[in-house]
Amino acid sequence: MKRLTIFLAVFLCVGFVQVGRAGDDEAQDLVSRLQKKYDDMNDLSVDFVQTVHFAVTQSEQTFHGKLLMKKGNKYRVDLEQETIVTDGVSLWNFNKTTNQVFIDTYHESPKSFSPQRILSNLPGNYAATDLGKEKMGETEVSVVKLMPKSSSANVKWIKAWIDPDKLEMKKIELQDISENLWSYTVSDTRMNTNIADSRFHFDVPSGVEVIDMR
Repeated sequence: MKRLTIFLAVFLCVGFVQVGRAGDDEAQDLVSRLQKKYDDMNDLSVDFVQTVHFAVTQSEQTFHGKLLMKKGNKYRVDLEQETIVTDGVSLWNFNKTTNQVFIDTYHESPKSFSPQRILSNLPGNYAATDLGKEKMGETEVSVVKLMPKSSSANVKWIKAWIDPDKLEMKKIELQDISENLWSYTVSDTRMNTNIADSRFHFDVPSGVEVIDMR
């Protein structure tokens, strides 16, 4: 969940971070246009593939997932073995492997995930550098690298690949302090599609063990 939170943070906020290469008018223009796009966001839907390469075992795992977000601290993440949902009041974490759902109160604390908090805090925690252009299929994308300003950060670096024409995130990579490499490839992004509030409430399936910590 920690790495997924970082993914959400970078997806939303790479456009709000000050680009480190002075005098790069193209990068500054991209940042400005991204900021305007996400300022106008009411809800967001993203399909992605998460790949994790573990440094110690040299093994790799891949998962498909879907992210829904809406203003008001509402989000839903559906993974193959886990579903995480909050309506801004309660938080559900359903583990399909153990057939358990943990329910807790959504806490607005400094360490909790909040789209609004991330939007305002990430620029102060990371410094960004424009790494130029790369080809992803037939699309030329801009690449930005984020470096944490704090030595106690959970990640060493983050890279984001952005389509400058559609203003869409195409890929995110990060390396954590254990040298594990986390990669998120985005296949579909939709904004302001009027996602129903009911999508941010979790209906517990029959037969699932409920652990209510509220």
